[in-house]
Amino acid sequence: MKKKVIVLGGGLVGSVMALDLASDENYAVTVADADRDVLDRLVSRSGGRVIPLDDVDFASPASITRAVEDHDIVVGAVPGSMGFAMMGAVIRAGKSMSDISFMGEDYFLWNDEAKRAGVTLMEDVGVSPGFSNILIGSSVSEMESVESVEIFVTGLPTEPEEPFNYRFVFSPDDCIEEYVRPVRLKRGGKIIEMPALSENRIYSFEIPGVVLPEMEGFLTDGLRSLLKTIPAANICEKTLRYPGTAERLAFLREIGLFSTTPVKVKGQEVAPRDLFAALAYPMMKLGEKEKEFTFLQVDINGHKDGKPLLHRYRMYDERDEKTGYTSMARTTGFTCVIMARLIAEGLVDMPGVHAPEAIGDKPEVVARFIAEMEKRGVKVTKEVSGS
Repeated sequence: MKKKVIVLGGGLVGSVMALDLASDENYAVTVADADRDVLDRLVSRSGGRVIPLDDVDFASPASITRAVEDHDIVVGAVPGSMGFAMMGAVIRAGKSMSDISFMGEDYFLWNDEAKRAGVTLMEDVGVSPGFSNILIGSSVSEMESVESVEIFVTGLPTEPEEPFNYRFVFSPDDCIEEYVRPVRLKRGGKIIEMPALSENRIYSFEIPGVVLPEMEGFLTDGLRSLLKTIPAANICEKTLRYPGTAERLAFLREIGLFSTTPVKVKGQEVAPRDLFAALAYPMMKLGEKEKEFTFLQVDINGHKDGKPLLHRYRMYDERDEKTGYTSMARTTGFTCVIMARLIAEGLVDMPGVHAPEAIGDKPEVVARFIAEMEKRGVKVTKEVSGS
């Protein structure tokens, strides 16, 4: 019997997840979105295998509850501002969910209610946070102690163009927040804060068969649950961009162009970020056929049998020219939808609210996860050294 799945949000990433599920005869797929044009395109691309739903009021938790109650599994792909309320609505419907909504609230506040409902909710199931967490959780379960974790992640155009040398591959506003929001990291066992864009330096990475450009990395605030769940004294995430980006972004930030607080300009109140968005966002939009790539490297240093041990994971992906999917939409969407499949199949049955690293101590599940990513063309490697 087919599993009934509903995808909440049919945007750039939600559409990839919906089409991935619709290609599987084991799933009946419904997509809820307020934009009928988005739904019509999905129905067409799926050959009629996607069922459209455009009467869900995403601002109303009760409406979301009604929409999901007749389904076996939920996939969340709504804006972060709606994510927390959506979680409650899904739990009240008694449904499990895999979710990429990057919400500002503490999603673990729903944990007790999810346990009482007997449902499993996996949150932050993207690239980083997301796939990186799974890999980290797996390595931690294999080590006797863990000293440090360092994450490097990016999505970049293959051929950069001045002045930005960047194209948006996810929500523009969420991207700008990475350059503004203070960074939380662990140093010497303590959680500290530093300004975004700090500690930028040049890095070179090597992947067999792939020529990666030289990139600069700077601190960003993507650790979230890892700060509490991973017993390492030092943990940080660095976003990678083409050299010179951090200095330019810091200048724009310092003169106030990323601020959301309105200022008066010739008698009119204007939010500086709205002005920046109107001028810059169109210039930073990814072209329909523009080539881009996603790269993730995770280094976990620890000990086993009294000896130092390094686990290094690398993930690399490029835009799929056949489907038109961007690499960031692929790697984000595939991570979330594979988790949804594992929940639907009963391989991940953990009532409550969890971050992705929670499955790290299940070797068979992690192996299946990596195999599913590679089946979709996402390259994943693991190197072990020092033992």
